[in-house]
Order: sequence, then structure tokens, then C-alpha cells
Amino acid sequence: MAISPKIKEKMEKGSFIRKMFEEGDKLKAKHGQENVFDFSLGNPNLDPPEKVNQTLIEILNQPVPALHGYMSNAGYPETRRAVADFLSREHDLSFSEQDVIMTCGAAGALNAVLKALIEPGEEVIVLAPYFVEYLFYTDNVQGVPVVVPTGPDFSLDLKAIEQALTPKTKAVLINSPNNPTGKVYDQKSLRQLGDLLDRIVRKQGEVIYLLGDEPYRKIVLFLY
Repeated sequence: MAISPKIKEKMEKGSFIRKMFEEGDKLKAKHGQENVFDFSLGNPNLDPPEKVNQTLIEILNQPVPALHGYMSNAGYPETRRAVADFLSREHDLSFSEQDVIMTCGAAGALNAVLKALIEPGEEVIVLAPYFVEYLFYTDNVQGVPVVVPTGPDFSLDLKAIEQALTPKTKAVLINSPNNPTGKVYDQKSLRQLGDLLDRIVRKQGEVIYLLGDEPYRKIVLFLY
């Protein structure tokens, strides 16, 4: 079968997380599920509340015309309005459905955003340690990932970020709470990062986007 060299290389390397997950399944079959601890994909170890299942059944039982048909690319308007209303209350800002696009998971959102912003050869700063798929997402749009280390406690190293900025920098991608470290970037550091990018943008005249990947933002750790 004919296949492009680039895709062949990606298939051979594959996703490290997926490889770990598949190896975990093999080990579970060999040693028993209770004897293998899987830290790969982050699957929940609890089933959703019964209310979730009941609500899904209620939705499926509703006689909604064209329920399984095509929709607007951005998602159902009523869904986007509901999300916008929630965000407005949560952040005390004004969001409308025009500010919301529904995607298939965070990976779909990041790929869509990068495809919308990045021209071939433009750079995306990724802070290490990082979610390993970020490099693939950037490469998907022919962007160039620039890996920048964080501090000894995994906090933002603003000097290292500033040194990594070039006229080709199009975006800085932050992940908080971070995967894999769990680090939460504090408000002061984020404001300083915003001020840094604003200063560089005024100097260079080219927009640098700050992208936030926050799939774990609703997790709250209670310390006793």
C-alpha cells in the first residue's frame, strides 16, 4: 500500500501514551486487572452518576426532528448559548454563542485552533514537561514546536520564554493544571506572561497568541 513517508514515520513512532495504554491491556490480561495500575490515558476509575445515564436516555427518547442529522459546524446554537451563559457567570464576563465553538474533545479544539492560526514554519512555544501530543498537533499544521523548560518547581520561567521568542513565534501554549506535573500556574505568573507577550507584540508588531489547554481545571484538591 502506498503511503507518504511522513505518515509512515508517524505510524512507526505512534503515540507514546497509546502504546503505554495498549501495553497495559496486555499486562492486565497476563497478570490480572487488579495487579496493573494504568497511568496512561487518564481514564476515570469511577462510572458516571446514574443521573447522567438517565438524562442521556431522556434526550434520546425525545422526538427531536433531525436529531442525528448535520448541524452547524460550530455546534447547535442552543448548546453554544448554554456554554456562553455558563462562562459568563463563571468569569463575570460577557460571552455570546458567537464566542463558542463546540469540538470533539480538547485534542480536536487544539488541532482546530492551531490550523486556524499557524502558517508553515511558524513557531509554537511548548513548556516542558508537556503533554506529548502537543508536538504532533503542531507538526500536523507544519508548525515548529519550540520546547522551553520550566523552573525547578515547574513554574513558568519567564526569562526562558522571552529568550525563546522570535519573529516567527505565533503562539505560546500553556497547560494548567499541567499534564504530567500537576502544576497550577498562579495568577501573578500568568499576568507577567501576558505582560511579556504584550510588550513583545508592541515591539514586533505581530500578534502572539496565548493558548490555554485546561481540561483539568475543574479538579480541586482539598488538603487536610
